[in-house]
Amino acid sequence: MLSRWLRRPGQDFGAGLVRAAGEALARPESLDAPALSRRLADLADAAQQDDDSLFVSRLADAAPALLGHLLSFELDGSPPGLLRAYSGDAFGRFLHTLAVTPRPVNGSILEIGANPYLFHILLRAVFPKADLVGSNFFDHDIFSTRIGSARHRLRNVRLDEVLDFDFPTFNVETVHPYPYPAGSFDVVFFCETLEHLVVNPLRVFREIRRILRPGGHLVLTLPNAVRLVNVAAMLAGRNFFDLYQVGNGVHGRHNREFSLAEVRALLERDGYEVVRAETRDRFDYDKTPIEAVDYSAPPAILPFEKGDLLRWIARAGGTTADRGDNIYVVARRPATARPLGREIPAPYDAANDTSSPMPDSDRLTSFLDSLEETPEGLRVTGWAFYTDDASGIPADARIVLRGSDRSTIHRAEGMPRADVASAHGLENDVVGFTTVIPRSELPVPPFEVRLRLRSSTGTTAERSLGTWEASASHSLRDTSFGRSPDVR
Repeated sequence: MLSRWLRRPGQDFGAGLVRAAGEALARPESLDAPALSRRLADLADAAQQDDDSLFVSRLADAAPALLGHLLSFELDGSPPGLLRAYSGDAFGRFLHTLAVTPRPVNGSILEIGANPYLFHILLRAVFPKADLVGSNFFDHDIFSTRIGSARHRLRNVRLDEVLDFDFPTFNVETVHPYPYPAGSFDVVFFCETLEHLVVNPLRVFREIRRILRPGGHLVLTLPNAVRLVNVAAMLAGRNFFDLYQVGNGVHGRHNREFSLAEVRALLERDGYEVVRAETRDRFDYDKTPIEAVDYSAPPAILPFEKGDLLRWIARAGGTTADRGDNIYVVARRPATARPLGREIPAPYDAANDTSSPMPDSDRLTSFLDSLEETPEGLRVTGWAFYTDDASGIPADARIVLRGSDRSTIHRAEGMPRADVASAHGLENDVVGFTTVIPRSELPVPPFEVRLRLRSSTGTTAERSLGTWEASASHSLRDTSFGRSPDVR
């Protein structure tokens, strides 16, 4: 029995859930209401235990019943059979997402992009003590900043059950702040949504971080841009990009997919702690053929097997890691942030204090573009912003030089950096800074170069940019955080 196999030490839970999903798709169970209630109660009880193998084994056991339950629903106003098709395609992903979710969850949960509510139904069943809400956006105006509301109704045609979902509607790319107070949720699910965004996707993570409580978790899933199925399609000369979805507008298709490495980098840049990151297949490709779907020809089974594809990639010098269909990441908002700077009592002048370093801030992203000697002195150029401030530019930027003989501080001028604003989803492109420090004010090398930023709210943070070793060598040990986009 699969559940017993999963209970053995060292088993691959992901592979086991792929098998469980495949068996459920082949033989879904249609339980009556009392039997289904007992099965769901067993699964919810396991979700309260600090035992991953117990939960995953019960999840695998319950898979046929869970799928049978989902297949019984119809969404009012949707084409007949839409949810059945969606259930079959997404069910393996649902199981993986439940498996990686930090447990137990007895607080507040937000599911962004909850429509068509099948995963919402599973969340209700697995975490019945949680306060679960959802949000959606259906407007074809991709720049809409309107916050509305709507209701959808699902009917379980087999059990004669009706579920009403009331939720706010807003565009997560253009509405800031979201209609929730800071620290509202213990878990935010942002599943299979990022790839549909088109206007300003990279702002989303900062706003989700705001509405998470300290220590709360973001559960993020999305298609893997470098999945093995895409490699197979390219080898066959088939297009691996998503088909257009005419009836659903621009948000109905995948506008940009990401790799696991990209997602990890974006989350860490915005102040999250990534606690789990992996890719998983939705189907067992040792048993299920790989298909190609594009406009060139009817859908077709490709003449490649998973094992052969992996061997070819390895033989060509490529990486075989993280080639699963979907990305699964769990990221935590830090429970306690590092100090953002000391409280500044008047008349203390933080901008001009060089007495001691101020602590780094987990809200601060910075990059040193260049540190170079000029006839006038030492030129320092770079960019920086606070990750939870979508406007970008801090109110004040200073360069602090700390040497063995003295420390000096110098105001930096702001300058436009459209490349940085575009890459990081900022409204304001004046996130660059530059200054030339006269030779007469330089400490004796080696000395540390630090950036001090005062935000628009008055908090001050400081980060090391590196160490200037000696003017003759023009050398710098770079300790800045982040990297410059599109440097060529």
